[in-house]
Amino acid sequence: MQNAFAQTLEMISAIPPPLIPIALFYLMCAIISLIGNMIMIICFLRERKFNSPCHYMITLTCAADMLHLCGHFVFNFQLFYDGPGSQELCFWLLLPSCIGLAISGPLLLSMGIDRFLACQFPMVYRQLCSRSLMYLILQLFFPIIYTVYLNVSSFVQRDPKTMVICQVPLAMSGDSFEKFNQGGLIINIGVVIVYFVTFLKLKRLAGSATQLKVVFRSILYTVIFVILGWSTVTMMNIASIHLVEDIDTVHILMIYAGIGLNMACASNIFVFYTINSEYRAAIRKLFGKSVPLKIHPSTSMIRSTARANTITKF
Repeated sequence: MQNAFAQTLEMISAIPPPLIPIALFYLMCAIISLIGNMIMIICFLRERKFNSPCHYMITLTCAADMLHLCGHFVFNFQLFYDGPGSQELCFWLLLPSCIGLAISGPLLLSMGIDRFLACQFPMVYRQLCSRSLMYLILQLFFPIIYTVYLNVSSFVQRDPKTMVICQVPLAMSGDSFEKFNQGGLIINIGVVIVYFVTFLKLKRLAGSATQLKVVFRSILYTVIFVILGWSTVTMMNIASIHLVEDIDTVHILMIYAGIGLNMACASNIFVFYTINSEYRAAIRKLFGKSVPLKIHPSTSMIRSTARANTITKF
């Protein structure tokens, strides 16, 4: 018993000090993300009214964020107990996390396009939603292709000889992680543009339709999370890869670059509970709490934007 305790202390003392606080922080984010995003998924499965393409994309984003952050359980286990393993082993252990990481950004872009169509072209959007399966397949085409490409690239370049402490950036072998950052930067720019245009449209309509104020606020929060989360992590990773020579320092910087992104992935339930009356009612119902009799829809914008466009024409 004493020998095992002494070995554990020796292993912890060998850990680079900068990794200890960030590992514990990410562990906390992973636990919050697992619980919160599971609640979001359960609400989707329980509520029949959550059947629009937008609800499906929100749920898939929550599932992707949950898978992404679950990789921190492996990271903490190896860091504090098991020790380094091969990069190839890390790839297999964190494949679900890498899938979640890769698909989250494109899903956010798809949701932005969905909200833009609902706001700018409500009648066209209504027709698209009448063929919801085909519309959803079209929206998910790019996220799936992008994710498959990155993970196949990582699979081909996996390294059985290099030893690493398993963490999401290091699970993407070869130049696949750099491809992820470069592609992610372009996707993030697209997300900000699409949401900003939608934001401006809703700002103009919000004065005529009070229901749109909630959607208007949700757009603002989404853009803020993109800027603080995804944009920060991709730019920091690109800078560390090209400007820092020491490989260990690069790995630590890449791990720390994900702070904002991890906070965003863990906060889905708090954001939707605060700004979305539909999800707030579903969550309260799940836990047996009272639900207000009148719920203003804020996820689907078909009726609200149609009414607002009608008002602004007269």
